[in-house]
Amino acid sequence: MDIKYRLTYFNKRGGGEIVRLTFVAGGQEFTDERLTSEQWKDRKSEMPMKNLPVLHVNNGETEVTYCQSGAIARYLARKFGLNGDSEEESLLVDEVFDTVGDVRKVFVQIHLCADDNTKRELATNLVSDVLPTFYSYFERRKREYGENGYIVSGKLTLADLAVFNMVDSIIEMGQQSLWQPYPELLKHHENVKKNTRIAEWLQKRPKTEV
Repeated sequence: MDIKYRLTYFNKRGGGEIVRLTFVAGGQEFTDERLTSEQWKDRKSEMPMKNLPVLHVNNGETEVTYCQSGAIARYLARKFGLNGDSEEESLLVDEVFDTVGDVRKVFVQIHLCADDNTKRELATNLVSDVLPTFYSYFERRKREYGENGYIVSGKLTLADLAVFNMVDSIIEMGQQSLWQPYPELLKHHENVKKNTRIAEWLQKRPKTEV
């Protein structure tokens, strides 16, 4: 059965990029539908939770629409063999994915914070506590379970894509200095970039806001 996938999101990376990266790493063609603000106004009522991204899966007879970027990325990772080779490895992949999500939430809080004092407090906490704690966790998991430069097992998984996407987003925002104290994160970022499919995607993806 020929299944067709369509990802609907805005013309930026945001919550849609981890899904795009999962498609790319899995070698699966998909329609990358990018909505303008005006198009979103017209289409919002169609969406299960009135937000994006959503994934449309069409088997030729019916089309089903799914929401929540994490659920979508995990689903695709299972489909494409990017979630580890055992239940335990799959658990570790999910663990890393959710841990990265917690760190990303802090970045988003800082970005959206309107109060300068609160923003400074959040940024200080990020540098002094959140990132060092995450780096310690990352190094430990990579040392315990990783091979060939990857975090879980010896091949690319959704865990690697999640870490790569976070590091890459901050670099693209001109904040690479945040990662300078964490050489293993930068080394991992370069390792994922060398993946043929990922490298091709990075060359051709639209230049948009992060």
